[in-house]
Amino acid sequence: MSRIRGLWSVLMDVDDPEMREDLAILATALQVQFPDRGAHERSVVEYMAIRFRWPANRTRRRLQSLVDLGVLRCSRDLGDNWSRVFEVLDRPHVPPALAVEMGA
Repeated sequence: MSRIRGLWSVLMDVDDPEMREDLAILATALQVQFPDRGAHERSVVEYMAIRFRWPANRTRRRLQSLVDLGVLRCSRDLGDNWSRVFEVLDRPHVPPALAVEMGA
């Protein structure tokens, strides 16, 4: 039986510091802005474009990287034209100061 690794320990395995920072920002944004439900891809892309000025393709690539790392679960919403829905698998504690900075 393998133990689920926390978000931060998974991200420490990413070699590129810029990519690691992007993944941490995106995972934290998902935890803070979409805490109780899965996040639709379109909503996440819009949020990251407004808040961090990320282009859509950058957000989509980072979302897929988080899925590949096992941090997010990706599913399809059949009621909404097969749109992709992302859910954080491990929800570690987000410090209140960071939550305020992220705009929660």
